[in-house]
Amino acid sequence: GANGANVRALCLAQGIPAAVIDSYTFPTTATAGDTRGNPNLQPETANTYNFGFSWTSAAASPLLAGLSASVDYYKISISEVISVVPGLTALSKCYNLDGSNPSYAVTNEFCQLLSRDANGLLQVIRTPYLNLGGLKTDGLDIQLGWNVALADLGLGHARGRVFFNSGIGYLHAYSVQTLPGTLFQDFSGTNTIAANYNLSASFPKWKTITTLGYGLGAATGSVRWRYQTAMKDVTAVTTPANPGVGVNAYSLFDVFGSYDINKQWQIRAGVTNAGNHGPMLVSSSQTSTDPSVFDVVGRSYYVGVHVTL
Repeated sequence: GANGANVRALCLAQGIPAAVIDSYTFPTTATAGDTRGNPNLQPETANTYNFGFSWTSAAASPLLAGLSASVDYYKISISEVISVVPGLTALSKCYNLDGSNPSYAVTNEFCQLLSRDANGLLQVIRTPYLNLGGLKTDGLDIQLGWNVALADLGLGHARGRVFFNSGIGYLHAYSVQTLPGTLFQDFSGTNTIAANYNLSASFPKWKTITTLGYGLGAATGSVRWRYQTAMKDVTAVTTPANPGVGVNAYSLFDVFGSYDINKQWQIRAGVTNAGNHGPMLVSSSQTSTDPSVFDVVGRSYYVGVHVTL
């Protein structure tokens, strides 16, 4: 490739013999890791900011009296994050897959975590606990609500009430700095099962949970919509020159209801993932998907009894 000469020089500097460098193939798909404690760790430091407002309608109109809303903004910055540099991250960054070693220097901090034997075989990747770089994230949490009697909607003598509630999350940024002095990388909007970055969940830009329901006396019935926007594959950040395929927007619908027999007994039942929508394929995940945001069970049913003593 375009950087073949630089990679070749780096491999030679790391100990791969010149006699085999042009035909060298790593003989296995795995290598040993060395993870250990560190008595020199310092505490993490975090700065957290949060502000927002909540509003409840004071309107006299029954149509508007049931409105409510809240908006919260958060911003979190953590430095001296205690974690390890996973082996795959060390390899990727040493060989400049994301721009972390543009000069292909053997003295690069990530290359220093790799050890080879006299034949050039990668023997171990050191992954000690360290005070690494930092984490910066910010976004919005929005809550909307409304409930109204059907009669107030102009439906004559219709009985019961309808209610609506929506929780909306917007992630502006989720930026990770692997080591002090290195660049922050923003993983917001990525399907990030990235053990190599100590990230164990995906980060869609938008997520919503919206419920629409109807209540009449002791009975209620509701439909819930769970939605998240499309995401790029994590490799769009970690190896931008060769990104994997991302995932489309994802929706699930649940149906559930309850009936109060009396003040102490309540029966409830529901169908989760009523459309039996399967999980999305995550190209960079070893398990092919991300169970933190995709349903791996499929349609399921439940019935329960709630008792107040």
